[in-house]
Amino acid sequence: MSNGFQEFGFGQNDTGIGERSKKFKGEKGKTYRVGFAWWPGMESDDFDISSLMPAEGADESLLTPKFIGAPRNYHKEAGYFVNKGPEYTALAGENPRMMVATLVISWPLARNGQPDKESLFSGMPDVMPWIFSQDKYEKLKKMHASGYWMHDHDVQIDCEDTQFQKFNFLPAKQNIFKEMLKSNNAKGKEIAQFIVDRVRRMAPNLPREIGQDLTLDQLREKLGVSGGGPVGNVVSSDADVDGLLGSMLDD
Repeated sequence: MSNGFQEFGFGQNDTGIGERSKKFKGEKGKTYRVGFAWWPGMESDDFDISSLMPAEGADESLLTPKFIGAPRNYHKEAGYFVNKGPEYTALAGENPRMMVATLVISWPLARNGQPDKESLFSGMPDVMPWIFSQDKYEKLKKMHASGYWMHDHDVQIDCEDTQFQKFNFLPAKQNIFKEMLKSNNAKGKEIAQFIVDRVRRMAPNLPREIGQDLTLDQLREKLGVSGGGPVGNVVSSDADVDGLLGSMLDD
């Protein structure tokens, strides 16, 4: 259901009810192979391998995974919340930071750090939200634009720092999800359908993974502020927030 609610019955689609989504986060010294899971047209029953294949003669860079983004702030009394204008910035006491969200597949790897048949077919991969900063988005965008199309490649992520999520990105040959979609192997098809089902279930809730969508009154209540008075000294204009959004979305 598109409003964030989920239909289920006894023993039907009720696995994981009440659980919070596990977000992708790297651990220092570990290597990950990540594929993008959220693609245009995925909400349709017609989604298939052709959805990850550019039309003949089309610019391949135009076929990209889907992302959402929003400026957000953190306050110890409220947690993360979406910044919707200068009043939010004044209450937060600092300028917002642009954050990006998508859904990714973290593929299981063998001991040598590479995928193999045993690791890939031993179970279902993790499909999870990935919330990351604008600078990481720009690095991935550059990789895609340089010819390592994300519909044909996964991303190898080497984590250098757990706390600050510092990563090195390298293109990884082949998009495993795409290979599963076109596979004649029954297990491959099962895994591909599992990913599609997970994305359809998780995508409507992705905005709240970035931050709470609060009204000013709700935010003031969480912060214990009455009458709309600011709790900080930072004032931001609408142009500041527009600039944050524009710098991410502009080509």
